[in-house]
Amino acid sequence: MRLRFVNREIPDRLIAEGQNIIYAFFHGDLFLLLYLYRDSGVVIPASESRDGEIMAQLLRRFGFSIVRGSTKRKGQKALLGLINSLRKGKNAAVAVDGPRGPLREVKAGVVFLAGATKAPIIPVIITLKRFWVIEKSWDKLMIPVPFTEGYMIFGDPIYVNGTLNDEIESARRKIEANLLMLRKQKMDMAT
Repeated sequence: MRLRFVNREIPDRLIAEGQNIIYAFFHGDLFLLLYLYRDSGVVIPASESRDGEIMAQLLRRFGFSIVRGSTKRKGQKALLGLINSLRKGKNAAVAVDGPRGPLREVKAGVVFLAGATKAPIIPVIITLKRFWVIEKSWDKLMIPVPFTEGYMIFGDPIYVNGTLNDEIESARRKIEANLLMLRKQKMDMAT
């Protein structure tokens, strides 16, 4: 498959400056992101559920660091694990509309994480010219058709100033709007 990166200089510059970053993406883009960032050591949360255990094992095989917990089960444990990892110099990646949706609705957890650590959030979207969608899954997971073309689009960094409710909600809406705008750009590129 041929993949082009759009605005890759954004995360590269921040990492070169010594900043830890939080990649924010929609669940449906997970499959290709796992492949592209394999062996990166990026920290990803995985649920405490049975399905989460399967995902955690898969993520470890791809070279990711894992913290366990989700919004429904032991969410504070996962959040603390992500905070500690960012403070130790690692980057994190969070599916912002998970663990069970609604589809493309950003949850507050990633915003709180950024506000607590001062790490910038980098929105990221994947687009493919040809792909299959697992329609029965809530996240509409995309699977690339072999030999297709695609784009990985990075958005501008979003900074969160603290963890007060108004700041969290304002930043949450901004992240969601940014990801949806990148998604529209993605659709324009795919045609």
